[in-house]
Amino acid sequence: MDFSFTLFKPHKARSQKREEPMISVKPNGRIVFNKKAAELLENSYFCMLGYDNDNQALGILPVAEQESNAFPVRYAAKGAYIGAKKFFRHFNILPQAVVENSPIKCGQFIGLKF
Repeated sequence: MDFSFTLFKPHKARSQKREEPMISVKPNGRIVFNKKAAELLENSYFCMLGYDNDNQALGILPVAEQESNAFPVRYAAKGAYIGAKKFFRHFNILPQAVVENSPIKCGQFIGLKF
């Protein structure tokens, strides 16, 4: 008895995605961390924000306790986010479209070029 087998070949090959740390700045003033980038916050519930005008960079400093000018960090299943519209309006840097980039660890700060 002869068989003529046809092997299974899926139409779309699965790719093994390695999640890279990524931070998005949205036009509504939210700073959104994916799951991997949220690990850089080290479970801090507040952050101080700074802006480097010369390098067009955002600095995020996780802090343990709430301070008068600290922003709360909200954690979700897919990462974390900070509502910082006042910060972006203060420096007049609120983006018109979503800006997404990989974070850079700079000492205690999490740096983000945009």
